[in-house]
Amino acid sequence: MWRKIYLSLSNEVAHNFFYFSVIKFTNILSKYILLGYLIRTLGEQGYGILTWVDSFTQYFLILVNFGFDMYVAKYIVENKQNKAKIDEIISAILTIKTGLFVFGFLLLGLFSFNDEIAKVIHLLFFMLLMGIGEILFPIWYFQGIEKMKPIAIVSVISRSLLVILTILFVKNANHILVYIFILVVSNLVWGGLGFYFLKKVSNFKFIIVPLTTLKFYLKEGYLFFLGRFSTLFLNFGTIFLIGYFCSKNLVSGFDIASKIIFAFIFPFEVIQQAVFPSIVRTRNKLFLQKLVLFTICSALFFAGSIYYFSEELMIFFGGIPMGKYAYLLKSLVVLIPVISSSIIIGSCSLVAFGALKQYNYALVFSCLIYIFVVLLLYFMGQMSFKNLVILRISVDIIMVLLIFYFAIKKKTLL
Repeated sequence: MWRKIYLSLSNEVAHNFFYFSVIKFTNILSKYILLGYLIRTLGEQGYGILTWVDSFTQYFLILVNFGFDMYVAKYIVENKQNKAKIDEIISAILTIKTGLFVFGFLLLGLFSFNDEIAKVIHLLFFMLLMGIGEILFPIWYFQGIEKMKPIAIVSVISRSLLVILTILFVKNANHILVYIFILVVSNLVWGGLGFYFLKKVSNFKFIIVPLTTLKFYLKEGYLFFLGRFSTLFLNFGTIFLIGYFCSKNLVSGFDIASKIIFAFIFPFEVIQQAVFPSIVRTRNKLFLQKLVLFTICSALFFAGSIYYFSEELMIFFGGIPMGKYAYLLKSLVVLIPVISSSIIIGSCSLVAFGALKQYNYALVFSCLIYIFVVLLLYFMGQMSFKNLVILRISVDIIMVLLIFYFAIKKKTLL
């Protein structure tokens, strides 16, 4: 069956879409198998602690990636036939990521002075070792050359390994550290295999990159880092604040509801990653407009379906105790059309057409609004679960409106 599907795909965009779909499907399937298993094995409190630690670690992994996944593929597309330039790009990215990983480790040590964070600092340092896999994994290279098959293979192997080892060795609420060890190992396999395929496909040879070149890529990437940080800050920041000011149990409810929401956003990420190189080359606005319309209509359908089956979905993924958070899932469904639209318009319109600053300005400005309101809630003594959820939704709406405004202003959509 899969061979028939593969053979029916007749162009690079379709092939990319197929392999991105394999990658996302593998990630989604493994994530929800683990979600159902871990919430039942670690318990609501234990799963909340694990999610809270992960939410904090993600900031340092974002630092390691520095937004390279968002824009380096564009340079790869433009220099496909220039072997020397490709070696320079890859060497520069590996060098910068390694430096940022070391800096992140040192930076994490400063947070050990906070009493709440100090309780789990050993888990944070251990989980941060996933950064080694992030250094090595070159999805931006394979996206740029439009050959995603190797990355699909790597994703299937590493995610399967994670699921199998977790089920075999994580057996009770005291096995949080065991799971983190398995997570780090699977991430190292993921990065190592990705780098192996990079060497095999590109015949890559590492070169010492001049400091001026490193500064160039850092300068090019800092806005994407801020933009990426801003985007993920809304989700991971909300999880962190809920765990810090409310309870770890509420973290579990919010995380499960969020994962259900993002399962229906992933298809649009697949579409965005598959068509991005083609739009960079062709600048086909008519195709882009149809894509945006399709995104909005299908996202609204997904949102309506989740709203109707909210309680059943929460119970299915988290067990009967999680049914009490169905109201939360109903509140978050608005994020499906909002975030999906921002992904397609932001990347395939603004980034693909060169309006890089405008795209990142929208993300950073939204993040600044989020931080301002969080501080306001803190000083007013209103740091409640309800207010944090409302803020999360409101800022995403502001973000997509800003992205759409810039797309109209820069004439990248119409």
